[in-house]
Amino acid sequence: MLTFTANYSHARPHAPAQTRNGSVDLLRFVGAIGIIQFHCGTPGHPISLAALPMFVILLVYFGEGRSLQGSARRLIAPWLIWSAIYAALKIAQSVVSGTLLSSEFAPWMLFAGTSIHLWFLPFAFVFLCACTKVPERITPAALWTLCLVLSAAVLWVFNTQTVPAPFMQWLAVIPAACAGLIMRRTQNALLPPAVLALSGFTALLLGIDGMTIQLAVAGLAVVLAMAVRLPQSALTDFLSDISFGLYLAHPAVLAAVLYVVPIGSPLLFPAVLTGSLAATLALRKVLPASV
Repeated sequence: MLTFTANYSHARPHAPAQTRNGSVDLLRFVGAIGIIQFHCGTPGHPISLAALPMFVILLVYFGEGRSLQGSARRLIAPWLIWSAIYAALKIAQSVVSGTLLSSEFAPWMLFAGTSIHLWFLPFAFVFLCACTKVPERITPAALWTLCLVLSAAVLWVFNTQTVPAPFMQWLAVIPAACAGLIMRRTQNALLPPAVLALSGFTALLLGIDGMTIQLAVAGLAVVLAMAVRLPQSALTDFLSDISFGLYLAHPAVLAAVLYVVPIGSPLLFPAVLTGSLAATLALRKVLPASV
């Protein structure tokens, strides 16, 4: 189960055990709400997409250097479960609407899952696997150089080329993943996301607007969460623990709510949030491996 936390059982020597940061837990929950806002089209929703690179930064920071078996359990297992759930929903929709079943599925789903928002899970696992190929003894300067060059290259491709889904989504968050990697390897939780934020805002001023503002906001949010550490509490634990379920369940809830609440209605977002929360709490009881 992935809840964007540091709860991993096997760690390398360079990744010491940490207590939970209440600010980070709250940030995860706010991020999940942001993604729901984005898909509901609430005012300011493009900025809400910053939650995705923010999640990626935290996932790589807390997950790099841990057991790949554990990462697979937290990433690939939920991906398979939710791919099955959304496949079943697509089949049901095809039967009800009378549309061809083939129209509900596409080749990109082999890499993303049966709902596009699931792309996050295989990407995270692939990136964590790639991190194992980065030498443990790499110097900070070499690591920074590698990540900066890679980030610049993928942002250039993202802003100038047409790449099919889900690989376009993968490209958009690689700079965030690199920031998380540098944070972990250098044991500096502030400088890498700060550089990401500064780079994003600079790129935006230069007229490069493809995902740059979202990366900048994500970096700034992580800096604030790491710098202003709130104490862990039962509430912050709970909000963090349900964030993953909210992210995974909300497209299905949104599709159902749209039958009775139209796009643009002020009731859409609260209805989807409430339904997603109810679904998450139910799944924590009946199918905990999914959330």
